[in-house]
Amino acid sequence: MSSLVFCLVLLSQSDPWWAKDKVRHFATAYVLTKAAMQTGMEKKYSAGIVISLSVVKEIYDKKVKKTSFSFKDLLYDLGGVALSYWL
Repeated sequence: MSSLVFCLVLLSQSDPWWAKDKVRHFATAYVLTKAAMQTGMEKKYSAGIVISLSVVKEIYDKKVKKTSFSFKDLLYDLGGVALSYWL
């Protein structure tokens, strides 16, 4: 059942896959992860901190801003973290 709900959320038209917001999520996650690594922090910790911040931001959107929790935004965040991790 939870898989069905997850799929329906990802197919939602109210949160498009291609938008400026998604580019910002990807770029911000990439830059934050790279910046953390430049300070000498291990890659896994840099990635973990940025992913945690991304989840907290989406919870903030849901609870405080009263907008939706965007799994698509999180996927773009993960993409930015992954790219910075492997480059």
